[in-house]
Amino acid sequence: MIDGLQINSVSKNNFLSLMKSYERNYNYASDLINFDIICLNNISKNFESRSSYGGKKLLLSIKSVSNHTALIRFSYDFFSDNIYINYVDIKIYFDSKQVEVLNTKRLMHNIDHKNIQKFHNIRLSRWYKSYFLSLWLSNCIENGYSFDTHSEV
Repeated sequence: MIDGLQINSVSKNNFLSLMKSYERNYNYASDLINFDIICLNNISKNFESRSSYGGKKLLLSIKSVSNHTALIRFSYDFFSDNIYINYVDIKIYFDSKQVEVLNTKRLMHNIDHKNIQKFHNIRLSRWYKSYFLSLWLSNCIENGYSFDTHSEV
């Protein structure tokens, strides 16, 4: 029997595993970001952090905030010339304590609900995005990135 908590297994294509990965990403995000900076007053504001190892800058932009959610964008300054390249957009669900990777294009609008394989492929795609987000967030924490009120640009 496959445990739903296994990180990289066939179970990744089930709903429980996807929700667990969203929760894991929330925990990583809360370690990386002081959630007090995510408020209505900080919409459109940027927060910057440097790696303690390579000095590369990571920018957090607050796109929108509601009572229960927030849209955040992370961008890198790969070449140390203050030109940021968008890396990932995430949605934080404060009420359910989950983080989801946002797609730049909508996948769900062309789904034929009679074709269950397409549905499973989309869920699998979301699982992989969430899995790689967890690796990336963990790496950011290990490299000394953090965002708080002192990191506003």
